[in-house]
Amino acid sequence: MAPPVPERFTVHIRLGRDGDIDEWLATDTLLDRPVLIRVLNPGATAVRRRLFQQNVQATAAISHVHLAAVYTLHIDDESAYAVVEWNGGVSIEDRIRAGETIPVSEFLPNAAGLAEGLAALHAVGVVHGSIEPSAIYFSAAHPAKLGAAGRTSKGEGPEADTAALARTLRAAVTGTTEPSIAASQVAEGLSPEVDAALAAAESGQLSSSALASALREIRYEPRQIMTRGWTWTWLIPATVLVLAAAIIAGVGLSIETDNDSPFLFPATPQARQVIVTTTSPPGSTTTTLPAGLVGFSAIVADPYGDGTEHDDRLPLLADGDVETSWTTERYFDPLPLIKPGVGVILSPVAKARTLEIVATSGTAFSIAWSANASAPIAEWEHISSAVVATGTTTIQLPDRDGGSWLLWLTDLPDDGSGEYVAVIREVRFGS
Repeated sequence: MAPPVPERFTVHIRLGRDGDIDEWLATDTLLDRPVLIRVLNPGATAVRRRLFQQNVQATAAISHVHLAAVYTLHIDDESAYAVVEWNGGVSIEDRIRAGETIPVSEFLPNAAGLAEGLAALHAVGVVHGSIEPSAIYFSAAHPAKLGAAGRTSKGEGPEADTAALARTLRAAVTGTTEPSIAASQVAEGLSPEVDAALAAAESGQLSSSALASALREIRYEPRQIMTRGWTWTWLIPATVLVLAAAIIAGVGLSIETDNDSPFLFPATPQARQVIVTTTSPPGSTTTTLPAGLVGFSAIVADPYGDGTEHDDRLPLLADGDVETSWTTERYFDPLPLIKPGVGVILSPVAKARTLEIVATSGTAFSIAWSANASAPIAEWEHISSAVVATGTTTIQLPDRDGGSWLLWLTDLPDDGSGEYVAVIREVRFGS
């Protein structure tokens, strides 16, 4: 049942529940703007209604671009609600659940801004008291907002607020609350200074204002992948390469292979001797790897499709050349409208500490682990999620013995022609 609010508010739909508070999307017809109405549980005690009132009033006293504004508050013996700002944002918690994160290029300004907003609260003696991924809302082209006005405070002080914000910011960019996953390891272009600032805030060494200053001084420097444009002069060498490939393929078909061999991907340009076989899983290769890199085998994971996805191009995932690639099929609609995802199961032959992925920007993906590579996708352990901004994304892997890693693509970028395709140029495991 819609909340009993003044006629100026047209209530549209219930968005969900935040603890003991129901959230409703409405329109303020007097000012012609969308609003969020946060309604306290009608069965709340008088003490809870008073705490709700105090929390909302304290939040309303501060105006900041990264704090969700409070427009009005109503309290009586039977009900309590607050009307607050709504800009279409989705909570960080919901984004993580959907396999999405804050785009890397937008992380630093929003992270610093949220810390500044929290510092503004702390400056007047207000403690938020309940900062977590569900309390921060983000939408493209709008500043991230710290909201959740009226929540029950955990009764801690400013240091706990700042530590909670730091944990939430790390989760916003890594896509996981796993503390061992560092932001700079997941997001290409983020400096390790980000990790240091967040860690210092979590340990109580930085106040909210100091965290804001530290984040504001850090620069985002994406690494660009240099590619060469096609010209007609490529035609002759390309023809030669095609002929050479045909000869090599003919020779390769005459070679007997051992089905039990550990067919491994190469991982750097220095290890370019690749033996491709048709008697092992599609795309399997073997090579000698340089120190610091871990070989792996790979198979396509397409349980919601026809089971194949350019399997023959899998060796290009690790041929050391960013101008060659494994690609998904081309889809005429966004991937989420077609199926939950598609990906590649990667099985390293030794313990891996990092996973480096070179892919086109706009590719959304998650990383999962399973001891059993044939386990259903839903049973894999989710590790991290990210959206490729540009260049290389390096993920720090948690400590796992054996098993396989799933590179699961959840959304594919538009290639400019109205079709959707992901291009994965290289994958490398580091020891």
